[in-house]
Amino acid sequence: MKKLLFTSIMVIVVLLAGANVPGDNSPETKAFKNFSKTYRDASDVKWDMLRDGRVVCRFVQNGVMKRAIYNGNGGWVMTIAGYTEEHLPKDVWRQVHSVYYDFSILYASEINISGNPVAYLVQVRDKRTIRIVRVVDGEMEEIQEIETL
Repeated sequence: MKKLLFTSIMVIVVLLAGANVPGDNSPETKAFKNFSKTYRDASDVKWDMLRDGRVVCRFVQNGVMKRAIYNGNGGWVMTIAGYTEEHLPKDVWRQVHSVYYDFSILYASEINISGNPVAYLVQVRDKRTIRIVRVVDGEMEEIQEIETL
């Protein structure tokens, strides 16, 4: 009887211990595999699980801080990057400077959403204003103007 009870307890302990270990089909494992294929040269990688089941990975690639977001099934949803002028793609830089030639570029956010063209939100500044310009698929639009002191 003692052997049966001991064996039953051991089986339950093993089953419970394995309940929180991600398997090959878990969202975390799938997200990690997808991330590893796409961002081979990433460094300083940090993972977070969100309450809604999505997985977020923060990392640095080529000197740029990025966040990749994966859905509850581990599939890639989007990547967001933020950087200064020197990392902005040359075609986007030229397009912004062709209109805002008297402005300096403060910061840019690159938003890459699955199934959509890459969008850039570029903050430009002159002596009186900060403007936020959106560039998507070669189309540029000013979306906000902020007066400075």
